[in-house]
Amino acid sequence: MPLTNIDETQVRSYVLPDPLRLANGEQVNDTNTWINRRRPEILNLFAEYQHGFTPREPLVTMHAILDSGVVGLEGLARRTQARIHFSDAPHSPTIRVLHYTPRDARGPVPTLLHVGFCPPIRILNEPGLDVGRAWSGANRVPDYEAPRPACLPLSAMKHLVQRGYGIAYVYYEDIEPDFNGGAAYGVRALYEPQNRQRRASEWGAVGAWAWGISRVLDFLLTQPTVDAGKVALSGVSRLGKAVLWAGAQDERFAAVIAMLSGEGGDAVSRRNFGESIADLVAPERFPYWFAPRYAEYAQDVDSLPVDGHMLLALMAPRPLLQITGSEDHWADPKGEFLASLAAKPVYELFGKRGVDWLEFPAAGSRSLNDMGYFIHKGPHMTYLEDYAVLADFLDRHFRRAP
Repeated sequence: MPLTNIDETQVRSYVLPDPLRLANGEQVNDTNTWINRRRPEILNLFAEYQHGFTPREPLVTMHAILDSGVVGLEGLARRTQARIHFSDAPHSPTIRVLHYTPRDARGPVPTLLHVGFCPPIRILNEPGLDVGRAWSGANRVPDYEAPRPACLPLSAMKHLVQRGYGIAYVYYEDIEPDFNGGAAYGVRALYEPQNRQRRASEWGAVGAWAWGISRVLDFLLTQPTVDAGKVALSGVSRLGKAVLWAGAQDERFAAVIAMLSGEGGDAVSRRNFGESIADLVAPERFPYWFAPRYAEYAQDVDSLPVDGHMLLALMAPRPLLQITGSEDHWADPKGEFLASLAAKPVYELFGKRGVDWLEFPAAGSRSLNDMGYFIHKGPHMTYLEDYAVLADFLDRHFRRAP
């Protein structure tokens, strides 16, 4: 595996696929052609070459409400807790949903669905929380003993509720545990046995997380406190990749916020800076996140029919916010920005605005147009300011403020 480059002077030249050119060479000049021809082409390419095909067969889903209207979040909100079940089998995965609505809300409110790394009990000290078992690598542990990598800050949840937003939270390993072999315990096992070699374009863990995220949206849309036309989706790092793939496939999400999603998410793969496809799919790392075919391009990225800008383009014309870190060289914030510039013509086709700059901006810069971008000063982690910018972005596009 080649050494990972973090020297800007060593970045080679590359040519990106044109998101506005059909496979037959025709140029896309109108939204109808994008919606009915080019967008389905790109979506299919991502399924075939990167994320694998998501099964289309529906499953019987049951929503069990554990509590509703309970005062929570230190008195700021009303809490609902639910479990999403797919089978009566004893080892079938159960997705737990924690949902807060501002305590004094009158009627449905815009809502952020955040998929995170920790069970809620590792974020909140609140009576009555649904407590079960989590994952620590390949081991099941009580929620109380789960690792706490980059948990959603309690302060961020409170900030969003105080700004008038509902917030729904789901622990990603309820959908599928994050280790090679975890598919046997997750939602992919609901469709077929996982003790076999995967097909070239079979879905991976990112696809499974994206599928589960949409099942959480199914539940939220049954809740009278949720404004069905204003549900946004967010996630960090590998979960930034998952929310982009979920948002690409499920246009019911009204806005998508990808935080630090990097390689395999919103960064330009052809740009040899930071993490690479070869890094991602190395046997000791995360080959199970993606379709097996993705690894075929680890040493030949220029032949890959897709790249990060095309994934961003699949969000059009919905509001899209990228949050990056100035010192996050592994995720390549400049590559994330360049992907935004390359996807911008698709948004412009709809009369939407891209970011305000043509050159890579300095730390602290923010642009909250239809395609938004914020770069905090710091490494691969999130800060309260990221969630404040996220709320400003939602205010602007969900029209809660001028």
